[in-house]
Amino acid sequence: MSKVGAIVAIAENGVIGNGLEIPWHISEDFKHFKRTTTGGIIVMGRRTWESLGSKPLPNRENVVITSCPEKILQQAQEKGVAENVRAYSSLDSAIDTYKNDDRNLWIIGGAKLYESALDKCDEMLVSHVKMSPQGDIFFPQFKDKFEKSETILTHSEFDVVKYIRRK
Repeated sequence: MSKVGAIVAIAENGVIGNGLEIPWHISEDFKHFKRTTTGGIIVMGRRTWESLGSKPLPNRENVVITSCPEKILQQAQEKGVAENVRAYSSLDSAIDTYKNDDRNLWIIGGAKLYESALDKCDEMLVSHVKMSPQGDIFFPQFKDKFEKSETILTHSEFDVVKYIRRK
């Protein structure tokens, strides 16, 4: 694969979610996410999958990491979307499956998956959201493993910063 990266929007207080919801709606950030991940492979945990209505995001391969991959695949089959969905019991097995694929692999959440993926990511694209909403899901600490490379996008409600692994 070209690279393993994480893409995330983090509020000033570290919040990335509240239950199964993102506690803000910034259409420009959603557009950035779509532009970045379209044509690639997106990897998510089961709760993130459920927050998407258990339906794949279009124009990218959707991979779900779960203790019950058969259940995810059965749901996708029942909804008629199985061709765009894969499920694995571990992040390592998913990464191994795509190691010879030239598409980018993007970790898109949730918090547990981000935490386990930090040691596997080459880079992170972080939308720093300029607010501090209520939430119960937080992004893990990462600045000891990554350093700021460049600011990719500046917007009134968020800035997108690329971080690369520290050497």
